[in-house]
Amino acid sequence: MMGKVNERSARCAGFYEERHLLRTLRGGTKAMRAAGKEYLPAEAKESDESYKARLKRSVLFNGTKRAIEANAAKPFVRPVSVSATMAGQEGLVAGYEKNLDGKGASTTALARKALQEVLWDGAAYLIVDAPKAGGRAYCYVVKGTDILGYSFDEDDRLVYLRILEKSVVVVGYDEAEIQKVREWKMEGAQVYWRLHQQSEPGKDDFIIVQDWTAFAVAEIPLIPIFADNVPSGELFCPPPFIDLAYLNLQHWQESSDQSNILHVARVPILFGSGIDQDAEIKIGVEHAILGSQGSDLKFVEHTGAAIGAGRQSLQDIELRMQIYGYEMLANRGAAETATGRSLQANENNSQIAAIAQSLQDALKKAFWFLGKFNLISDLQVDVSVCTDYGVTITVEELNALSTARQMGDLSHDDYLKELKRRGILRADFDISANDDRLQQEVPLVS
Repeated sequence: MMGKVNERSARCAGFYEERHLLRTLRGGTKAMRAAGKEYLPAEAKESDESYKARLKRSVLFNGTKRAIEANAAKPFVRPVSVSATMAGQEGLVAGYEKNLDGKGASTTALARKALQEVLWDGAAYLIVDAPKAGGRAYCYVVKGTDILGYSFDEDDRLVYLRILEKSVVVVGYDEAEIQKVREWKMEGAQVYWRLHQQSEPGKDDFIIVQDWTAFAVAEIPLIPIFADNVPSGELFCPPPFIDLAYLNLQHWQESSDQSNILHVARVPILFGSGIDQDAEIKIGVEHAILGSQGSDLKFVEHTGAAIGAGRQSLQDIELRMQIYGYEMLANRGAAETATGRSLQANENNSQIAAIAQSLQDALKKAFWFLGKFNLISDLQVDVSVCTDYGVTITVEELNALSTARQMGDLSHDDYLKELKRRGILRADFDISANDDRLQQEVPLVS
C-alpha cells in the first residue's frame, strides 16, 4: 500500500539505511558524537557521566572524507572540456559550459560535485529541466539518498521517478527549510510531471502545487552516474568506500579508547597500606606524612605498555585506510617498464578513471537534453574529463620522449599522446585533426 508521498519505497529505504555510517562520517566529529552509543558503545558498568566525558574527548580522524575528497579532485586537475561538434552551436554549448546550473556553476564545478556524491553513495544523478514558465534550461545534481521511488518497464526504460527536494523560505525574521517532492511518469510516448510541497515548514502534510503537466522531452530527464556496473533496471550501486568507512569506525572506537586511557594514565594513583582509613593525608612539599612501622604510601603509575600497543594499532588502521584510498587510483592496465614509466600511451584503467568516464558520458547526455529544450533535435558534444592522474613532466622525460621519437622508437601519435597526458598539449587537442592540418600546410622552404 502506498504511504505518504515523501516516504521512501522499500528499496530506496534500504539504500538510505545502508549509507547511514557514511552520512555520519561525512558530518565529521560533531555527527559522530551526536550518534553516541550507536557507533561508540559504552563499556560495561561505565557511568553515564564517565561516558559523556569520554565522548567529548573523542575526535574523529576522518580518513574516509580525506580519501573521497582526494580521489574526487583527480579528474579535475584539468577543467572539463566541452565543445560542439556542429557549426552554429558553439555559442550555446560555450554558454552552458560556463553556467550549467543556471546559478553560475560551470560544467567542471557541477561535475566535481556529482563525482563526490558518487564516491560517497555509489551513485549520483544529473537532471535537466527548465522553468515552468519557459526560459533557460539548466542541469543540477541529485544525490542517491534523495531518490524516493522509481520503476522501469520491460524495455528497461525509466517510467516513474520520485525525488526529494529542499528549499529555504523566509518565515517572519527567520528562515526555515521546506520539503518538496517532484514526480515524473511516462505514459506511452509522453512524460508528465507534478510537484508536491509541505503545507508549512515542519509539517508532515503535502499539497499538490503543480498537478500532472506534460514534460517538454519524451524521456524522464534522470542521468545516472555509477561507481561500478549495475544490472538493468537499477538506479543504485554499492558505495566504493564502504569498507574504508568501517575501518574508520574501528579507528574512531580505538581512538576513543586510546584517548581515555591516556587521560587516566596521566594521573598517578596514590596507594597506601598499613595506614588508618581515617588518617588525614596531605600532599605537598610543606607537608610530612607519618605512619606506623610497616606502613607504605606510594604513587602507582601505568606502565604504558597498553598505550604503546594502542598507538601501534591506530597507526596500522591508518595505513590500511590509506591503502584503501590509493586502490581507487591503481591502474589495472598494462604493466609499466622497469624504469617505472611506460612511454606507450596506455589508457588509465583505475576505478576512479572508470567513474570519470561514466561522468563524461552523463555530461554528454545532459547536453543532449539541453539541446532538446533549445529545440535542437540531437545536440552532440565532445566532452573530455581527465583520466590521467599523477603524471608529471621533467626535462629528462621530455628529452627521453624526443629522443625516442627521433630514433623511431615512438610513433608520431604516441609522442603527441604522451605530451597531451602530461599537460603540454591542451586537454581537447585532437591528434587526427592536427594531422589533417599538417597535410594542408605549405612546406617550409629551406
